[in-house]
Amino acid sequence: MKNIFSKHISFIMLLGIAIGFASCTKMNDYQEYTKSGEISYTGKIDSLKIFPGHDRVLVKGLFISDPKVKSLRIYWNNRRDSVVIPVTRTNGVDTLKRILTGLSEGTQNFEVFTYDGLGNPSIIVRASANVYGERYTASLINRPIASVELGNDGNTTVDWGDVDKTTGVLSSEIVYTKTNGTTATVKVPVASAQTILPSYKYGSTFTYHTGYLPDTLSIDTFYTADAIINVKTNVTEDFIINPGKMDPKSATGQKFQPVSLSEGAVVAGNAATWRKLAGWISNAQANNWGTGFGTYGTWVERTAETIANFGTLSLEAGKNTTTPALNVMTNGKIYQTKLLPAGEYTFEARVGNAGANSAMYLVASAGSELPDIEVFTSKPSNSTFAGQPTDAAYFPITVAAQGYNVSVNFTIQQPTQVSFGFVATLKGTTTTNQFLKISGVRMKSLAY
Repeated sequence: MKNIFSKHISFIMLLGIAIGFASCTKMNDYQEYTKSGEISYTGKIDSLKIFPGHDRVLVKGLFISDPKVKSLRIYWNNRRDSVVIPVTRTNGVDTLKRILTGLSEGTQNFEVFTYDGLGNPSIIVRASANVYGERYTASLINRPIASVELGNDGNTTVDWGDVDKTTGVLSSEIVYTKTNGTTATVKVPVASAQTILPSYKYGSTFTYHTGYLPDTLSIDTFYTADAIINVKTNVTEDFIINPGKMDPKSATGQKFQPVSLSEGAVVAGNAATWRKLAGWISNAQANNWGTGFGTYGTWVERTAETIANFGTLSLEAGKNTTTPALNVMTNGKIYQTKLLPAGEYTFEARVGNAGANSAMYLVASAGSELPDIEVFTSKPSNSTFAGQPTDAAYFPITVAAQGYNVSVNFTIQQPTQVSFGFVATLKGTTTTNQFLKISGVRMKSLAY
C-alpha cells in the first residue's frame, strides 16, 4: 500500500512540473509576439451594404462603436483598386455614403477596413454587388406597341402590348409634338394598357423608350434606345364600305352586313344560310354555295372568338353534299377597289376563325382586281407600289392568326387605284371543310 501511494505522489509531481513548463513556454511565446505592445483592433464598419448601379455602386455603412476611427479604406478588383475616405466621428452614430465610379460590369467584391489615428486597422468586412453597364443595357427591349392611331378628335391612341414584368421593367416615356408646335412628354406606367396623346400634330412622329430597374436596390434606372413611331390616321370610313368589327366582343360598331337577309342558300350538309357580302366584290369561286359557282357564299353567320351568330366575311369550301364539285375553291376572292391618294397605308384585318392546311392571304395590290395566289407569291411581298398590276403586298393567314389582327403595309407615291381584300384556295370534301372567317377590317394612312 505504501509503495502504491508513493507512486501516485511521484506521478502528480511530474505532471505539475510538465504543466508549469508548458505554461512558461506559452507565456514566453506570447511575450515574444507582443514584445512591441498589445494587439489593438479599430472598430469595424457596421451594417455594410453595396447598392448596384450603372458602372458604379453606392457604399453605405454605420460607424457605431469606436470613436477613434479616423479613416476607412475600400478595396475592390482583387485589391488592385482602392479608395481612402477620411472619417470625422461625432458623439452618436455616423453614416458612410460613398459612390464608387468607373467600375467594370459584372460582380464586384469589396473589402473594407477602418483605421484609427495610429494606423491600426479593423478586422475585414466583405460585401459584393453586381455592376451593370453596356452589356446589360444592350439586352433591354422597348415595351411593344400593339397599335397606334390618330383619331378624328386630334388625339393619338397608343395601345400597348404585353410585357414581362419580372424583367424589372418600370415605365415608358413618350415625347411627341402637339398641334401648336410644342413638345410634350408623357410617362406611362407599366400597368397602363392604353395611352392618349392629346392634340397630336398630324404627320409627325413620336419617340419613346422604356426604363428598367435590374435590381430592387439599384441606384440607377436603365433605358432602351429611343424608338421612332409613325402615327397613321384611321381612314376606314373614307375608303372601305361595310368594314365589319375589328373586335367581335365590342359593344360598338356594326358587323359585316349581307346584300339581303331574304336571299340566300341553305345547302345539305351545312345548316348555315349563305348570302352575299354587301359592298364588296367577289368572284364566282368565292360564291360557291347554292346551285353553282357564282351564287352565294361570301357572308355567313358563324362563331367568331366565342361570339355566336356573328356576321362574317367568309371564304369556305367543303361539307356540300348537294354539289360536291363546289367543295374545292380555287383563288376565291373578296375585295374592294379604291383610288387612294399618295401616302403610306396599313390594311388590317381581324381573323375570327381560320382552318388549317389552307392557302389564305390578306392582299393589297395596284390595279382594279386582286391577282391569283400563284401570281403574287411568285415574288416577295412588295410594300412600294409603282402602279404595276403585279405590285402586291401580302400576308399568309394561318390558324395561329385566329383571334388576332393581321396586316400589310404599302406605299404609293401618287394617286393610285388599289385593290385590297382576301384570296384563298380551299380544298374541302363532302365531310371536311376549310374556311376563313374575318370579323372586320380597317385602313390607316399617313398622307404625304
